[in-house]
Amino acid sequence: MGTQRNPNINEASQNHQTMKNLADYQILVTGGNGAIGCNLVRKLLDLSAKVTVLDDFSQGKKKNLATKKNLMIIRGDIASKKILSKVFSCHYDYVFHLAARFANELSVKDPLEDLRVNVQGTLQTLFHSAKNKVDRFLYTSSSSIYGPQNNNLCKENSIPHPSTPYAASKLSAEHYCHAISELYDLDYTIVRLSNSYGPYDPPGRYRNVIPNFFQAAIQKKDLVITGTGKETRDFTYVDDCVNGIILAATSKRAKNDTFNLGTGKETKMLNLAKLILQRTKSRSNIVFKPRRSFDHIKNRKMDISKAKKLLGYTPSTDLQTGLQSTYDWFVSRK
Repeated sequence: MGTQRNPNINEASQNHQTMKNLADYQILVTGGNGAIGCNLVRKLLDLSAKVTVLDDFSQGKKKNLATKKNLMIIRGDIASKKILSKVFSCHYDYVFHLAARFANELSVKDPLEDLRVNVQGTLQTLFHSAKNKVDRFLYTSSSSIYGPQNNNLCKENSIPHPSTPYAASKLSAEHYCHAISELYDLDYTIVRLSNSYGPYDPPGRYRNVIPNFFQAAIQKKDLVITGTGKETRDFTYVDDCVNGIILAATSKRAKNDTFNLGTGKETKMLNLAKLILQRTKSRSNIVFKPRRSFDHIKNRKMDISKAKKLLGYTPSTDLQTGLQSTYDWFVSRK
């Protein structure tokens, strides 16, 4: 039998300024210690949800989440049947599945581990969610599934061309969402995220470009661009990602559907590097190196009109503001 819910909860489609009250809802967040996951967990707790986090801390040994009321953290492997049986020993209303082996470059080095974590882990979580009769399974996919496109504007109905094992694993997991839904009547929603950035996203060899640029600028090292600098991406501040994820999971209009979450705006990599040098007052140099063998995507921006129309998704953080918030966190972290 499901959780007793607050009778005053408004079930209508809502925007991020009137986010659904999640009091008394039981929610599982896999990968909840990650850069997006920990920000999502904080938002869910602010909305009065009771949250369980499953994370193996492979993306960072440090806890990004402090001990709080209504929060339980379980350390374990998403592909472990034993761990998943433990995690799903109670009922959840929503499952937010963010756990994944991150980075295109890392997937090229070890595609089998990508397959194990991103595909097998997702499939097993889907099975448990179906058995648990969750109200909605929210899967966080990636804009990387689109691969090279003739038109750099990516729409949900664009034909995917995954060009790395990571992209292939994320697309494969999307198909498993469809299949398990058909077989076991599990409601799901897929969101394709585009270059999220913000607090709790650390620098590192296989990490994102923005924290790596910040670290290089602060340490007075070169900011390295692999390419010409004219390459573009759709950078999305993490708070906007989180709002979109929750809207997609809780909206009736999002049932068994797929949505792009981004800003719909392109930023050239050279301009990004210059903004970070300006923000940090750094005199570091910008240097160019040949594009890596797996860097097949020159330009990308997301068509977010569907999410705007059906979910009320309205990304509100411009790049300048988002970079300032990211920098503030970067210099304050221990």
